Amino acid sequence: MGIMGRNGSGKSTLLQIICSVMQPTVGEVRVNGRISALLELGAGFNPEFTGRDNVLLSGAILGLSRSDMLGRLPEIEAFADIGEFFDQPMKVYSSGMFARVAFASAIHVNPDVLIVDEILGVGDAKFQEKCYNRIRTLRDRGVCILFVSHSTEAIQRNCNTALLLDSGRIVVHDSVDAVIAVYQDLLYGSGQTGKIETKVLASEQKQTAHIHARNSTNDIALQEFLNGGQDPLCSKFQYYNSHERRMGNREAEIVDFLITTDGLSDFDLLSGDEEITIYLKVRFTRKIARPELGWAIVSPEGIVITGSNTAMREVALPETGGGETWVYAVSMRPALCGGDYFINFGIGEIINGTWTFLDNRRAAAHLSVAPRGKTTGFFDLPFKCEVIFNPNHHE
Repeated sequence: MGIMGRNGSGKSTLLQIICSVMQPTVGEVRVNGRISALLELGAGFNPEFTGRDNVLLSGAILGLSRSDMLGRLPEIEAFADIGEFFDQPMKVYSSGMFARVAFASAIHVNPDVLIVDEILGVGDAKFQEKCYNRIRTLRDRGVCILFVSHSTEAIQRNCNTALLLDSGRIVVHDSVDAVIAVYQDLLYGSGQTGKIETKVLASEQKQTAHIHARNSTNDIALQEFLNGGQDPLCSKFQYYNSHERRMGNREAEIVDFLITTDGLSDFDLLSGDEEITIYLKVRFTRKIARPELGWAIVSPEGIVITGSNTAMREVALPETGGGETWVYAVSMRPALCGGDYFINFGIGEIINGTWTFLDNRRAAAHLSVAPRGKTTGFFDLPFKCEVIFNPNHHE
């Protein structure tokens, strides 16, 4: 179970109560089985002791005999992989070494409940991958894991369910995707491949003259989109996902969108090679000095495969006024492998260095890409293989 929340929401306090490091002010906590916990960095370790001695001490605290822990030590030492530092005092360790020894010790005592509180963020990428792989292995064996992280992608990859805390109270306990949506709404307001081009088509007063100058089979759909009435056009198309989720303060609102590809304004299956253009109709309720547009392609599990925004691309969109409606076009050629994907997009602004969501539509459109049989994964990247040396060929 992933546990999420803003700083000060009570995540670490909850875990410390479960581990009996702190006592609850009221009520009780019932724990079935052995708990192994990775709380704040270095918690439970004596910096004057060596890594080896601290591992033995941790086992004794959990009720394991010295002989039992000595039998586990080779595996723990190998997993930590810090070489000769394992026999040096932990006061000379880097934060990454601390994390390695702590995690290796925690997972090799056969826990029934494993608690991980943000500690993996200090390790290097290769060690993090090894840790996450072991966490998933323990999860599949039936170990209960309480996983605290500010990384929504880490929660998405490793958890089956999630809990959101705020001010010491449970806001929501639900599926990972549902909890992440509420968490991001709490953070950013009440409510991203190939060469990407962003352009402003026009404000609503200038749209008609611009459209008549275009020549493509998408003209009719695009003109209907730009000049449409109150009802959104997007819901009429096959790619629209009625289960989309939205967040933001709605000081700007994406009132409609249109996706076109290779002359088609409605489609149910892509080859993966097409250029995709997403038209976003945005209505502003106040002046926005510099609106920022963002987009992402995500997996059905919500993992971001690729994404970007105008701030990252250093694309400066014009200032908008209250009561105005603008249309933006985002073009990309993602070269996706066969499978199902969803598109997120949103409008926001950066105030004092902080991104604020005005309107974010998550999984608003579904893309189904036909299998190619040439590559696996997400992207069909260019591939070349040639023989550099053939021992059976001599000139």
